[in-house]
Amino acid sequence: MNLDENKIAKKIINNKTIHFELQGDIHKKLRALLFLKELSMQKFFRLMSESFVNGDEYINKLIEEKVDEIKNNKLSRLRDIDTKDLYDAIEENSPFKNND
Repeated sequence: MNLDENKIAKKIINNKTIHFELQGDIHKKLRALLFLKELSMQKFFRLMSESFVNGDEYINKLIEEKVDEIKNNKLSRLRDIDTKDLYDAIEENSPFKNND
């Protein structure tokens, strides 16, 4: 295996690809904004990933805020559950329920 083939083989082994969905309007706006900055979407996500992994304070703070927001939204939805419905669901799904 020559040097170029060795580099290609290492790249294939070490690089991973990801696939995820973005809402159409978000994708369109992100692509346009990145185009204006002469940055590809792949380079943008690589930059964000590397920054997060390398402990960038701003990116870490942004992610922590979003995680807290998601948790608070989940808790808020739980608080809105009717107490009777909650107890009925617990009773219905209880592992101690007698199934005679």
